[in-house]
Amino acid sequence: MATRHILDSQDPHYQEGRRMALELKHDHVLAEARRAAVERKRSGSGGDPPRTSERVFVGRGKPRGRRGGRRQASATVTPPPVECSLSSSVEVPSEILNPQEEFEKNMERLSNILASCPSAEPQRSSASSWSFRQQKASERWKEARPYHLQCLIAKEAVGHPSCCLCHEPAVIRCRECLPEDWFCGDCDVLHHKKQPLHNRESVIHGFFEAIPPTSCIIKGDGGYCTHEQACILPTVKVPDCSCEGTNFTVLPGKPVILITINGRFDLHQPLYKCQTCQQQWTPDSKDLLRSGYWPASVSNSTLYTLDLLSSFQELKVIAPGFSRQAFAKLLEHRTKCGGRSGHINGDALQRSFLEFSYASFEEDQLCCSAPFTCPACTPEMLAVSADGNRKLYRFHRNTSSDDPGFFEGLFVAEDSAVSTFVDTIQKAVRNTQGRGTCGDSQWTAARETSRRASKLDEEGMEVAVCRHGFLLKALNMYRGEIFAYPLFLQKELMPAKAKFFAMDVAFLPALQELTEMKPFLSIMHARAHATKCEIKWSGRNQEGAGTTAGEEVEQVNSYLSRCALTTKYMSKAARVDMVTLHAMGWNHKKSLSLHQALSTRYVKTCQRLQDETARLAALKTELHCTDEMVSQWLSDVKEWAADETPDTSHATQGTTHRGLQQSIEGLYLSVRQRKQTLYRQNDSSKFRHCLRRKLAEDKKLLLQEIQEYNGLVPDSATNIDVAAVEHSLTGESSVSQIWPWEVHGSANISMKKQLHDQVMLAMRLQEEKSILVLEMAQHCTWLQSLAVVLKNKMAEEDKGNEGLGCLLRRRLSEVSERLQVVLQQYKTALGPEASVLLHIEAEDPSGLSSPDTSEDEEENTV
Repeated sequence: MATRHILDSQDPHYQEGRRMALELKHDHVLAEARRAAVERKRSGSGGDPPRTSERVFVGRGKPRGRRGGRRQASATVTPPPVECSLSSSVEVPSEILNPQEEFEKNMERLSNILASCPSAEPQRSSASSWSFRQQKASERWKEARPYHLQCLIAKEAVGHPSCCLCHEPAVIRCRECLPEDWFCGDCDVLHHKKQPLHNRESVIHGFFEAIPPTSCIIKGDGGYCTHEQACILPTVKVPDCSCEGTNFTVLPGKPVILITINGRFDLHQPLYKCQTCQQQWTPDSKDLLRSGYWPASVSNSTLYTLDLLSSFQELKVIAPGFSRQAFAKLLEHRTKCGGRSGHINGDALQRSFLEFSYASFEEDQLCCSAPFTCPACTPEMLAVSADGNRKLYRFHRNTSSDDPGFFEGLFVAEDSAVSTFVDTIQKAVRNTQGRGTCGDSQWTAARETSRRASKLDEEGMEVAVCRHGFLLKALNMYRGEIFAYPLFLQKELMPAKAKFFAMDVAFLPALQELTEMKPFLSIMHARAHATKCEIKWSGRNQEGAGTTAGEEVEQVNSYLSRCALTTKYMSKAARVDMVTLHAMGWNHKKSLSLHQALSTRYVKTCQRLQDETARLAALKTELHCTDEMVSQWLSDVKEWAADETPDTSHATQGTTHRGLQQSIEGLYLSVRQRKQTLYRQNDSSKFRHCLRRKLAEDKKLLLQEIQEYNGLVPDSATNIDVAAVEHSLTGESSVSQIWPWEVHGSANISMKKQLHDQVMLAMRLQEEKSILVLEMAQHCTWLQSLAVVLKNKMAEEDKGNEGLGCLLRRRLSEVSERLQVVLQQYKTALGPEASVLLHIEAEDPSGLSSPDTSEDEEENTV
């Protein structure tokens, strides 16, 4: 039997429901009023009198129009009744009104509804809602601020606490023993005998006072007093007695300094003594490592916790400018907060940290780690991007030792090999003093000679990365950013079989036979080159390059440049080691988010391909181009870019014109180059000020020469548009500058190039889809191959090193979990196209098939 519910008008749920119903009615009436007003305007503007009758279809759908589709009912159709409350409904008039009368009647009904219901807060947009929440949060914090201050002061009250163990008056508080944090003097000694690393506070003076672990509180006749005690370093048990006795005594041994994330602790190593044979021994290095400590020296007089070193490594990766001296000061502050004292040596910390990092690297190598390999670019790499970073310099130091670094040659190439290669290049080509050339213009990075800077040992680094931002190789620059440096990286990365090599210069015909990689101008660097050079060598116009920007190295350099805040003061070996550690940390972060980057890039590429294809169709319609005309225009642009014949229309003034043309091109590209590298390559404000002054002088001279050229050319149609040149120099314009003498009689070359760029963009986006699918497949295959290698190595180490076997099992578990996450991410992004990855997964010989894949799906993908 159904239960009858009685509505209570005072019930909050009833009031909330009534308010929501009124809001719905409010929105509906406003929509009806707007629709009626639009209909009235349409009927009034057309000159036809408003219709006072209309056939109403109730319950049989809407009438079909002439085209067979359903059309919207007229605004004069009476709306169905809608309830405005839980107990009553609005009565719909039976007569049919004209739009004006219906609008007035609706407004009257709306006014009555708003007057009868309680006021409610208006709906806010997402932006205003966020600002409203922030305002409310600020108000609540402001209201709670006095209470928080009161609580902050109240927590300093000592009171009359009792010991949580014996209920005697307490004199020690230990926050790390919560909730039982109060102890008397005797219970504190017993409880913290094996917990010397806890931070404790004494209250014998009427306030909380931090005390070191070597201090204890003793109650005497005259009250409480502080005494010193020896604290033993916590280690694993190390019974090593020849008589196999079980009665051991632990005594304080030699002093040892332990540095944790909470600062410095002055302790004693444990001295074990057998009561049976009176033999004594202390923990060795193996026992200390098992206890989680890393030695600061061979004598083990100072120890660091492994947690401290790993935290410092993570800090260096997250904040490259964070120095070891700052970290040492932080630890000293933590030491003082704990009631302890003592200095922490930053140099010893760095030495120990590098030793720990190298040992960890060798351990990862045994677990088949590849820190400078991109999983998505193995075995087929599409593009490598190389560029110099002049912020990674190092000051000359006479006191630096010549000892090699731990990671010499791993990421940063050995200087001897680079020097030999540079000498070979210098002998193979003719040296170019000053600037090298790019077409008819000059380009600084193409020069093959450069003066060394004083006060500097290394003037920077040349870095090579893949198109996903993984660091691959680097070298030290000693002679500026000469062209031989990227060539060396190109030679070193030949085993990767990359199809393109992106750098800021792609004009060196004499050395084309040294490599099979296609030259590739990055997107931003191409804009600082001549227009014809951009058409021939820009990555946007290279078939098979996809949307590879070639600027990935700039993204990495923005991270590596922050390392220079500390590495420029280091020794040569320490700088190489620290930069290598930063590079490995960067690659590790990249590998963890690689599947998200690829899937997101794929989704955005698909959406952008649709937009650019529609834009291309609209451009072809606007220019009235057929497919045959598009093909012809593309050929015209390529032929125009390949033609280097100068304009000889003015034979009488050819020499003067040609000199001005070359000067204008050189000044224009020089200004764009300087603007591009102003902040990217220079970290000195004083030097940037000089560059800005030189930039202003070159720009002024450029405009003067343009005015002079326009005065010499009688035909105004071939004059240079000064406003267009100034706009292109601002960096806001992405359109390349085409000079009048570059036209060579080709009509509408600007319009043709506009269509050419749009066609190339659509083609590159279509290529990018296929490239991303291949890279996703290579990523999954790389993880599966790594799992197979780990399994085989585990079988070999099954009866060998037990510790290495445990490391391999842990590594295999991590790779297996990563593979499942990657597969699921790619399936979600690809959708129906995920059959490629499902096919790879079905052929997995390691047995790491995804649980989300059914047998039917595997059969469909074969």
